Amino acid sequence: IAKEDLMNTVSFVFQNSRLIKGTILENVRMARPNATKEEVLEALQKAQCMDIVQKFPLGIETIIGTNGVYLSGGEQQRISIARAVLKNAPILILDEATAYADPDNEVRVQQALSALSRGKTVVMIAHRLSSVTGADCIYVLQDGEIMESGTHSELVAQNGIFARMWKNYSEAVEWKLAKEAKA
Repeated sequence: IAKEDLMNTVSFVFQNSRLIKGTILENVRMARPNATKEEVLEALQKAQCMDIVQKFPLGIETIIGTNGVYLSGGEQQRISIARAVLKNAPILILDEATAYADPDNEVRVQQALSALSRGKTVVMIAHRLSSVTGADCIYVLQDGEIMESGTHSELVAQNGIFARMWKNYSEAVEWKLAKEAKA
């Protein structure tokens, strides 16, 4: 298999989504340079980006980056997801894809990733445990070695590393919710 062909089978959404200085259209079109404006708009819609596009008078022709508008980390991730939607590769690698999503963007990022993942092989690298609960198989790594694997419910039932991490995560979420309820 040629390297170019291999790269066409994989899409990436990284923790730190870097966008180029250029228009929103150019940033998304990087995935498929010959894509039409309509195809880019469809990808932006599927990636939950229309609120971003619509807030700027020039829409997808808005320049982002240096001397242009700046987007939040979560907005940048959604544009990066739109790029992956447009590419439509059968393999999707998500590397901490929700890491920079603020609460307003996190729901949209999760919805976009859910739509993007349908029918694809997805490799998700995540520290935020809530983002992997629906995975077919979770691998727990420690010091570079796979220590446990299974579905969320299987790993919780094993009462091992993942179960302890899940318990700590759940307690932290409950504590935060209880604290916010008192405020």
